[in-house]
This record gives sequence, structure tokens and C-alpha cells, in this order.
Amino acid sequence: MLRDLLRKAQSMAEKHLPEGVRETGRKLFEQVQERAAALGGRHDAPPEPPVEEATLQDEPLDRSDPIVVVVFGYPGDAATDRVAAVFTAEGIPFRRMNLHDQPQAARQIAGVTGVMAPPYVYVRGRFWGGEGEVDGLRALGELHTVVAGDLAGLSDEARRIGKLREEFDDALTAENIILRLRRGHILTLDDLDCWFEPGPEGQGRLFYEGAPRAADELAEVAAEIAARSAAGDLRAVWRFEPAVSI
Repeated sequence: MLRDLLRKAQSMAEKHLPEGVRETGRKLFEQVQERAAALGGRHDAPPEPPVEEATLQDEPLDRSDPIVVVVFGYPGDAATDRVAAVFTAEGIPFRRMNLHDQPQAARQIAGVTGVMAPPYVYVRGRFWGGEGEVDGLRALGELHTVVAGDLAGLSDEARRIGKLREEFDDALTAENIILRLRRGHILTLDDLDCWFEPGPEGQGRLFYEGAPRAADELAEVAAEIAARSAAGDLRAVWRFEPAVSI
């Protein structure tokens, strides 16, 4: 760029200046060219980014330590803010989800958990409750144990808070599917959630393949899922939280 400007200036000078002045200008131009060559054309190259910045840009994201705590709530909700403050104070990484952006998830979580108001705290895919449950686990000194996934090491009181009463089989038999869906568990089938919302007098609503189904179709749907799984026709994962895009 510097050389181009100098050549342009030289051309203009040769047209309009006396010979003596032009000769002086040519000598000056030659001197500047020599100086530019000695500098290695450093003016033409863009500045290198700072080492620290380049390192941050080139470093791949670390997927080895995923977020295991998800707090669902609404912006400005006092209880959600207090729960978030607890995890922050305890140094526990968490992801906060805005239910205004996920209205379907809000309805689904309320239907599955039976809790109508946020916050909803999920740890490793399991619903652990809201503000009261988080405060209770913190008071027991077992909040970090829950986050670490060491459920076998929990006290009886912590297990009561988390409603840990039994273990469940992940088998995709029709009987087990009916059992777990009726318990409020969620079966994700090829990225679509299947779940059952209980209603009064044994009635309720079943959701399968993105659409509601009658409660009395549960056995039929469970048999269909079991057959598809046996045929290797689908990818199925049991979950305790809805499959929400993050």
C-alpha cells in the first residue's frame, strides 16, 4: 500500500514539478523504497491477533463436562432467581431455561410433575423439585452429592426429598412402558417425547409421535413401541425431563 501511494505521488510530481524538484523526489522515492524493503513490507501485512485471543478462538469447546443441572423458570421470577443464586453460591454450573420461550415444555413439565409453578430443577435428567427441595438438600449438605449423581450415598432424608423410592428398568417391553409412562416418566423416541398425563378417575392424556392420543390407547401404543424397538426401528431413551431444545 505504501509503495502504491509513493508511485502515485511520483507520477503527479513528474507532470507538474520542475526537473530539479523531480530529480530530488526520485532520489527520495528510491530511498523510501529501500527502507520499505528492509522492513520486509510490514505495512502490507495485517497485525497478528494477541496470543491469548487466538488461543481462545482456536480452542475447541470442552464437551467432557456437560451441564447436569437445568433450572426451568421465568425471567424475574423471585423463586427462580433464589434457586439460581444457590447454585451460583455453591459453585455448581447450571443452565437456566426461560419457559416463555418454551410454552409447550412449560405445559408438559407441569403435567408430568404435577407442579404448576416454577422453578423446576432437573439434575441429570431427573426432576428434583423446586426452591424448597434445593434449600433442603443444601441444608443437609447433600446438594453436591445429588449433582455428582451419587444417589446411593444419600441419606434417607435426602432420598425422601428427591422421592427416591425405587429403581426402574429401562426395558422396552409393553408392560414396562405402560408402568413407567403411568409413573410420569418420559420416553424419547427419535427425538419426539412420548408421555402420559394422568387425569381424574384414571383418565388422562397420552402424547405419542407429537400428537395427543386417548388414554385408553396406552396399551396399544406401548405394544407398538415395543415392536418397533424389537425390530430396531427406532432410537429410544427413558428420561425424567422433557426433550427441550437448548
